[in-house]
Amino acid sequence: MTERVGRMISMEVGVGDAAAGKDVASVMMGEASPKPGTERAITAASVVKYLRAFEVPESADHTGPAVWVNFGITYDTNAEADSIAGWLVSKLQQTGTSVTLRVDTSEVALEIAAVTAVIRAKVKESA
Repeated sequence: MTERVGRMISMEVGVGDAAAGKDVASVMMGEASPKPGTERAITAASVVKYLRAFEVPESADHTGPAVWVNFGITYDTNAEADSIAGWLVSKLQQTGTSVTLRVDTSEVALEIAAVTAVIRAKVKESA
């Protein structure tokens, strides 16, 4: 694989429960029970890495996702934002569950145009 030091997109997928979190990790990584650190190529120039899943402690005012699944997308200078975004939206839609998507701490609508824009900006800023 090509060295991708310094070029990473942090991604968090929020879901309603632990079962949905396992489904997201499974679909994204293409295997039933991925372990933290598992990698999968998205394109020739980008790789997604499963980092972890964690439950949010319950509180009286908690209204967001109950579980967050963390991924990192590493990429080199040949990465194409459109391909990465298309893959990401496709995989998350395959889960069939409602998700909250955060890319580099910014919440993003699960729509191809919105995801492409945020990934394109990230790739451009690090080039």
